[in-house]
Amino acid sequence: MVTPHAAFLAMEYEPQQAYTNLMKIERELGAYGGGGFFDAVAVKSGTIARRYLSLDQAMILGAIGNVFGNNVIRRNFIAGEIEHTIKPLIAPEEFGAGPVG
Repeated sequence: MVTPHAAFLAMEYEPQQAYTNLMKIERELGAYGGGGFFDAVAVKSGTIARRYLSLDQAMILGAIGNVFGNNVIRRNFIAGEIEHTIKPLIAPEEFGAGPVG
């Protein structure tokens, strides 16, 4: 599965590779339409989820804001009242790469 929003999230860390991935998603996979990038592509079958999800668009815009706005989104969510409200909500989450199941 390929998701364009993941490439946008990687821009901060690997900008050239992220840009290359986005160009391939558009040109080789055809996952770009009038409203921008589609939700996802199942690479093996070539099936494109031809929908625009607000969640995807928010992550894309947030990633662009962080890249071009000196981490403006991140800075605003790790300070003050927002931080105190959000941290307890995500504290139980465990993030990492490992086996599923």
